[in-house]
Amino acid sequence: MKRTLRKTLSMLLSCALLLGLLPAYSWAADTEGMALLYTQDSQGNVDLEIAGIDGGKTVYGVQLELALAGSYQADQVMLAPQDSLAYSPAQGYNASYQDGQTIVTLYVASAHALNVGDSLPLGRLTAGGMGIIPESARLLLLGADGTAGELASVPVRQSSNVSDLPFGDSFPISSPKTPHGSVQVLAAARENQTVTVTLTPDTGCSAGPLSVVDGAGKPVPLLKADDTHYSFRMPGSAVEVKAVFLPGGGSTLPFTDVPDTKWIRDAVEYVYQRGMMAGTSSTQFEPETPTTRGMIISILYRLEGSPDVGTAAFPDVPQGQWYTKAVAWAAKEKIVHGYDNGNFGPNDTITREQMVSILYRYASYKGCDLSATADLSGFQDLSSLAAYASNPMHWAVGNGFVSGTGNNSLSPKGSATRCQAASILMRFCKKFDL
Repeated sequence: MKRTLRKTLSMLLSCALLLGLLPAYSWAADTEGMALLYTQDSQGNVDLEIAGIDGGKTVYGVQLELALAGSYQADQVMLAPQDSLAYSPAQGYNASYQDGQTIVTLYVASAHALNVGDSLPLGRLTAGGMGIIPESARLLLLGADGTAGELASVPVRQSSNVSDLPFGDSFPISSPKTPHGSVQVLAAARENQTVTVTLTPDTGCSAGPLSVVDGAGKPVPLLKADDTHYSFRMPGSAVEVKAVFLPGGGSTLPFTDVPDTKWIRDAVEYVYQRGMMAGTSSTQFEPETPTTRGMIISILYRLEGSPDVGTAAFPDVPQGQWYTKAVAWAAKEKIVHGYDNGNFGPNDTITREQMVSILYRYASYKGCDLSATADLSGFQDLSSLAAYASNPMHWAVGNGFVSGTGNNSLSPKGSATRCQAASILMRFCKKFDL
């Protein structure tokens, strides 16, 4: 394969020489002092540049062998010239995959000088929308007549990265097969690498919810580009990508008990697609079931990325429960307080005043604007609002997160159903772009 690539490159250069497009001299560059620089953008593509070239030489051909972190198909990898760089790259691939890497060989040839002094901007390397990281490189630069030398290793350096985070070790990415569609994602990626997920529904089907969980089962935050393209930053562990495809192009919800009422369906879809709330079973959401204190704290905990914390200092919050880590995190950050008896009451139905108070403290923790307020004097049951919830309720009504429940009532001691909680959370997250 390498011999074929080198022969192809030499033929391109020789044709250019015969046509009188190139000067009649040759050289095979010494790669000492050279390096391959790359810059990764927020979509995971990389701009490549060869640095350290002898400024007195002119480069007309490049053969570059890259070891990329992850698994790619040969026809996914493409090199686009930078700006108006005068070359028409011919590309060849040796796309073998082993030990978490794909080996890709690229070559370009031109009738014009490729380098600008001691640097040679190769262009942007993409891989079908998936993130790329070059881990090692071997390089051969050719002059006018294509005289062949040997590929030589050059160091690979990250020039800059939008996240300013260093890339760590490589970890596997798994994606179980699912009916009605397919998922395209890397087989492995390095820590802090941008990874793109592409969903391809079968004909007549649609893409449903997507989630990514790390090795500890914690949700990995997703950035949605559109209904079929998402990206995430690779954590320092293996991850599993879970997609749902829906037959018939119907609703993105798998639940049979969510009514078609727009505000309910929109709210449930919002929290479900973001992994904030799950169903009570694979087909049931139970929108009219009251929400508990443990549920609300767990939702915010997932929204925060499920950080590691210590233990919760509440006697009624034992270790190993589904809400234990969430309550411990919220207590540590002073987002929740216990009752006067020292308990937390994770299974207690949450009241409307408790819920807005928790959201108020979470907003403060996130640095959100707390200045909004509303005149509540028109509500007939204002006197039943607890003192601790006064500022939070003025703020929540002022922002439109909650409103009256009819009969000019706030119902601060009333419960919030799961669909009501979903609606409040949707408005809250959209307001503060969380």
